[in-house]
Amino acid sequence: MAGIEFFKKEDQAWFLDPKEGFSKKSISLEIRRDDLTGHRSRILPYRRKYPEIVISPEMLEASKKVCPFCVDQILLSTPKLLPKIAPEGRIRRGRACLFPNAFPYARYNWVIVLGEEHFLYPDQFSVEMLRDGFSVAQEGIQRIVKSQPDFQYSSINWNYLPSSGAGLFHPHIQILVEDVPTASHKEVLDGILRYRNEGIPSFWESFLSEEIKRGERYIGRQGDVHFLTAFSPRGIFGEVLILFSNRSTIDEVRTEDWADFSQGLTKVFQYLKNHILSFNLSLFSGNRDGSRSWVYGRLCPRMIIPPWLTSDINYFEKLHGEVMCVISPEELCRDIKPFFAGSHQA
Repeated sequence: MAGIEFFKKEDQAWFLDPKEGFSKKSISLEIRRDDLTGHRSRILPYRRKYPEIVISPEMLEASKKVCPFCVDQILLSTPKLLPKIAPEGRIRRGRACLFPNAFPYARYNWVIVLGEEHFLYPDQFSVEMLRDGFSVAQEGIQRIVKSQPDFQYSSINWNYLPSSGAGLFHPHIQILVEDVPTASHKEVLDGILRYRNEGIPSFWESFLSEEIKRGERYIGRQGDVHFLTAFSPRGIFGEVLILFSNRSTIDEVRTEDWADFSQGLTKVFQYLKNHILSFNLSLFSGNRDGSRSWVYGRLCPRMIIPPWLTSDINYFEKLHGEVMCVISPEELCRDIKPFFAGSHQA
């Protein structure tokens, strides 16, 4: 039976440094490969520099005046669902409200506004607000799958703040449901199928067991929801990997799982508030060819790099399909782990 490989290659670059009288200097770097998907990352810790976080009151006030998700506009400015899906027009759970995306990426692409507040810092999200948002997202997915059983590939997605690609400051998430997986989801499902054919029937179970044993990137867990840092990250400031143990589809996630996931997220947000505000988050569901995946998630911090408002994505990621990361996954794990103190670590 083949094992899970954690491939990394250490390398160096040399130059004559003008800051040190043109003496010879070397810079170390790593190239890593995700054994499941083949995704490659370049770990460049010498480039890490956290910028000062500034969100001006003037910017927030201007954005609030034209926000369709604020309480005085949401009923007038947002679409309603078709009656055959939701006779009530919009689906609500607590303070969360679900409705169609007015600018859809797919046939079924819906928005969930998380509450009335126009802006929240990461550490201001409550477990209850997040739990209700993810629960109503699950209900929306269930309604689609019930009427369209061929649409089994679903995801819950979050662009937080404009530097992550969000069009609005107001906290909101989206669901996407299609009859085929997206490109990165397909890579994961193909990899799981390959492992099954090589004698590993449950990739995520074997992977999680190996990561817990190694102890280098395993952060901790809340209930049956596990948090790790990805060996080959997809973001410039690393990636947090989330695994819902033995939950094959989003439909199988239980109410207590959403509470546990939300509790874990608030701990990650406690870490983020000290360095970075913005992030992308996606949770993936679905199976193909009888090869079932656990529900898994990826959270990548995002930022615009000062002073010239440079994007954190360049040609390496956009055109070459490789990510440059300025913090090692092992260091990121050590930095986040204290926020999980008191919860299960293994």
